[in-house]
Amino acid sequence: RFQASRISIREALKSLETSGLLKIKPGSGVFVSEVSSKPISNSLSSFLRMQGISIKELTEARIILEPSIAKLAAEKVASEDLKKLEQNIHEASKIVKSNTPSPAQNIEFHSLIAAATKNQVITLTMTTLFDVVKEMTLEIKHNVQKRTESSRQAVAYHKKILKALKERNSERVYELMLKHIIQVQGSLKIATSRSQ
Repeated sequence: RFQASRISIREALKSLETSGLLKIKPGSGVFVSEVSSKPISNSLSSFLRMQGISIKELTEARIILEPSIAKLAAEKVASEDLKKLEQNIHEASKIVKSNTPSPAQNIEFHSLIAAATKNQVITLTMTTLFDVVKEMTLEIKHNVQKRTESSRQAVAYHKKILKALKERNSERVYELMLKHIIQVQGSLKIATSRSQ
């Protein structure tokens, strides 16, 4: 119909597959992919790496964004969101009790709060940011004791934030999240130092 060659169509389909928009299954056909932030996250991660962006810079962005996001979540949070946050805290607590850091669970907590805003722009933006933060944080292999203590402090803050969310106290949630991310920034500075 469009008088395009098979080669052009094949290349266009490969490009869309690489972008994460299509899935090509040999013998079955071409399918539209589920909406995912992964291709965006991968591109952003690569971009940030090439630019030499640090965890410190990512945390500074979080200090600006997350308290306001948490405040909005306090206004829109549903009982299902609260259950997911409780489960997350339970999992992180078990890991920390075994004297192991829990960065993946701690970052997921923040992702769940972004999702609780019921705002797709916020959810997608923050999921992408958290994917990058998670990737960079999981690369830190030294200072296990300091990282475990940081995770322990994070869980304590998460419990307070959850309590304020249940009370729908948006001002308290904002204040707690701000203090928490500032604490995270300090902990990451210590954890990323090479001293044991």
